[in-house]
Amino acid sequence: MMITRAISDRLVGAEGKIGISYIDLSEEAELFFGNNKVFPGSGAVMIMALVECFRQLERGAIKEEDKYRFKHAEFGHSEDQSFGVLRFLHEGAELTLSDLYNLVGIISDNMAFNKLVDILGMDNIRNTFNSLGYENMQLNRKLDDEEAMRKGVENYISVPELAAIFYRLYRGQLVSASASEKIISLLKFHQRNNMIPYIFQEEITVAHLTGTDADLIIDAGLVFTEKPFILVMAVQDMDIRKAENLMRDITQICYRDCERP
Repeated sequence: MMITRAISDRLVGAEGKIGISYIDLSEEAELFFGNNKVFPGSGAVMIMALVECFRQLERGAIKEEDKYRFKHAEFGHSEDQSFGVLRFLHEGAELTLSDLYNLVGIISDNMAFNKLVDILGMDNIRNTFNSLGYENMQLNRKLDDEEAMRKGVENYISVPELAAIFYRLYRGQLVSASASEKIISLLKFHQRNNMIPYIFQEEITVAHLTGTDADLIIDAGLVFTEKPFILVMAVQDMDIRKAENLMRDITQICYRDCERP
């Protein structure tokens, strides 16, 4: 396949850990490239909370309009940058459940994610993903949990399993057709668009979720071209600018492959 050679050529000489899963949804063809499949989860583990949130919504365990009041003490005292806005709102701010999952899906708000984990239950999230067969998608701590981080507790994502999750979302097979559609619709508004969506300049819709740390960058999602495809990429131990350029190039290669007559 032309795409196999093109991606393999682009990866020649690339340093660090790289994992790329590509699914051509028209041809039902799936390919994996790189030297690593499992990575620290970073913000990409937020997909786990979103799936569990819509699962519990469908079962009636929680409701969209449920309200939660926040105190600054809930957010800890870390001086490190934390993605999102929730920690900067006034003391006692009240948000609904739908506010929380929108903050998670659209801007990867760490504190909104942590609150969702409290509401949904970390064990429930883990059990759901184990039951779905995604054993390498592991949520072991909240984000910015400095005590757990000092102990070496880490979250993990699997590049092929993330691709499988987006495949089931696309086919309406994750939780339910309605829940799958709602999750996809939410992720179309994701605002960290410097990797997969970058080359499209808003001409093509992308439903995706990202994760970044100092030495790690992840982007995973659906690209709605005439021949839609799934692309999941994770790069670790590479200069971030080089990693972003690599991911943009890989996206361009996949786009060209799907647009071939």
